[in-house]
Amino acid sequence: MTVIERLHLDGRWLFVRRSLVPLALLPVLILSLPSSFESEALMGPVWADVCQWVALAIALTGIAIRAVTVSVAPDGNSSRETRHLRASSLTTTGVYSLVRHPLYVGNGLMWIGVAASTRVWWLVLVTALAYWLYIERIMLVEETYLENLFGSRYREWAARTPAFVPRLRGWSRPQGAFSWRRMLSEHNGLLTVAVAFPAIQILEDVFYSNESFQSMTTEHRDLLGFVVVAAIVSLVCIAIRRSPLGQQRPAAVVP
Repeated sequence: MTVIERLHLDGRWLFVRRSLVPLALLPVLILSLPSSFESEALMGPVWADVCQWVALAIALTGIAIRAVTVSVAPDGNSSRETRHLRASSLTTTGVYSLVRHPLYVGNGLMWIGVAASTRVWWLVLVTALAYWLYIERIMLVEETYLENLFGSRYREWAARTPAFVPRLRGWSRPQGAFSWRRMLSEHNGLLTVAVAFPAIQILEDVFYSNESFQSMTTEHRDLLGFVVVAAIVSLVCIAIRRSPLGQQRPAAVVP
């Protein structure tokens, strides 16, 4: 088996399991908790909080990129499908005019944001490298599929559009119709991030501080409040998606 064939097999295996792959980093995250506790003590409460909110802003930026991308993607594209590759058309406008894999850019920012919440530089580095090794193989499989499906149209778009690091020029107005239903599906990512941030901090305090549970919850009340807000937003998104409004198809295509 050639190297490229091996990479394709790895990519297909990871594509099917891509929603579970982040769990592989849990042991590394747990190992980083002592360093996280030490860095918090070294930085002091003010700078530790600043670092925490910067990390949250990075993760929320990733969610926003995903939401904007899927909101105007044609049906059959940019889906959460994990069993089969599919593309009803080649999307080259909107966010796709700046980068070929905007959803994976968004995912990467979410991963890095959660890792950065620990204030441990080497965990951020390990997370970024692990994510790149993982996502590069999936991108290889998807790009091969799209090239076989769309031929020269795909190659022309790929030649002018970077794969992962967005360019800041060449914006093309999205051609897909805006869909609330698709955009609101990103509530899952918001809730995941909202739960991950306080969970990491409380887990760190449980093992490495002598604070009471009441003291821990008071210390992280802002993050816990964000969990409540995210949970409410998630419930509202689910209700809208299941309502007649959420079931409506987009009325028109943006010219």
